[in-house]
Parts: sequence; structure tokens; C-alpha cells
Amino acid sequence: MTRYLIRFACALLIVTAARAADSDPAKPIFADTNLDRAVRRFVLEKRDNDQPLVEADVASLSVIKAAGMNITNLSGIEKCRSIASLDLSSNGISDLSPLAGLPRLQQIFLTSNQVSNIQPLSTVAALQYIELSHNKVQDVAPLAGLTNLNSLYLGNNQIKDITPLANLPRLWSLYVDNNKVSALPKTNNWRSMSTLSLSGNQVKEISSITNLNRLYYLFLENNKVKSLGPWPVMTAEATNEFLPFLNLYVKGNPLDRASKKKLDQLQEIGVKVNR
Repeated sequence: MTRYLIRFACALLIVTAARAADSDPAKPIFADTNLDRAVRRFVLEKRDNDQPLVEADVASLSVIKAAGMNITNLSGIEKCRSIASLDLSSNGISDLSPLAGLPRLQQIFLTSNQVSNIQPLSTVAALQYIELSHNKVQDVAPLAGLTNLNSLYLGNNQIKDITPLANLPRLWSLYVDNNKVSALPKTNNWRSMSTLSLSGNQVKEISSITNLNRLYYLFLENNKVKSLGPWPVMTAEATNEFLPFLNLYVKGNPLDRASKKKLDQLQEIGVKVNR
């Protein structure tokens, strides 16, 4: 009987020790030492020492700048529950899973990484600004439900279809230059769009954006557009409201004669045309 009691006591001690280890407040939270080094700069009490960063140290951080620090693993960043702005530009990041569900994240900078799957961002509902240029993104569908987005940078990826972005009502800046886009979505939701960059794609016609009457910058350079068609709508109201403020970049397109004539007319009323 005594022998069984001893075994039970030993087992209980092992379980207790394991649980204590799991909840050890001194256990480091970042697997990537470069991420640890980057975050540490924003923790005043541990900025200049080697004490392990723990959850209590990072729970209230609102801004982390970690550009160009050779980070490859974001494990542990999910502990930064108050983070609002996160700069991870120019690293070697491919897995965004630790970002999923961060409740206060509004700005994320991920330019020049190795990201192809952006599904984890679909649950970051507070996002307003996403910088994902120079990555390997093909599918933008995970962003379709982020209705707070106002600025989205997706240049230099492998995107063919931007239709999933058509229902983002607050979007005012969209950059998808140097991708593989051939068709533009027909949408009534981009009423706030002021900058649309489509340079370096395979766009052939732009009739689907004729309702974007708040554009200040439209970049269409180096596409396959032959005709401007009815765009822009040159009514008296439209001319007075937005055309004099429009900057139109169409260099590198095989525009037909009628469209070239329209560009002349646009310049006469104040549109800044780069051709």
C-alpha cells in the first residue's frame, strides 16, 4: 500500500511541476530571437538587459517597429493584445498565423517579405491599413470582409483577380501595380476611392470604374487600354466637382485616336495627364 502511495505522490509532483513550468512567468514568449530583440526595444524595463520578456511586458504595447531585423517567426506576437501598429517590413516572414484575431491591430506593414497566404488577416477586423507590397500573394479573398480598410498596398505580387475587394466601402487608396490583373470589378462601393494604382498590369478596358467620381489619382501606365470609352463623365457637374483635381497617368497604353482626343479635352479643363 505504501508503495502505491509513493508512486501516486511522485506522479502528482510531476504533473504539478509540468503545470508550473507551463505557467512560469519567466518563460520567454518569442521563439525568434530577432523578434525578441525588436520588441524588447519598446519595453522600457528590459530594454537594456537580458531578462526574459514575458506576457505582462508586452500585453499593453500599442506600437512595434521591427523592419529589417531578419525576423522569420512571429510566434509570440499574439501575446501583444493591445498592438495597434506593427511594422514588419523587409524581413523573411512567410507565416502570418500568429496575427490572427489580434483585436486592436489597425496598421500592418509587411512589405518585402515572403508572404503568400494572407488568410490569418481575415480575422483582424480592426485593420484599416495594410502594406503587403513585394510579396508572393495570389489570392486577396481573405481581405473581402475587412470593411474598415481604407488603404491597401498590394503592388508587386502575383494577383490576377481583385474582385474580392469590390465590397470594401471605406477604401480610398488601392495599389495593385505590377501584378497580373486583367479585369476590373464593377462596384458601387468604392465611392470614397481617391487613389487607384493599376500600373503594370494587363487591364484592357476601364468601363467598370466610370462611377469613381472622387478620384484624384488614377495610375494606368503600361497596361493594354485602347479606349477610355465614356470615362471620365464630362458633365458640367462632374467637371466642376472633380475633373480639375484629377491626375491621370496613361503612358504605355495603345490608346485609340478618340481617347487621345479626349485626353486633349481633359487637359483643357485642368486634368493633369501624363501620357
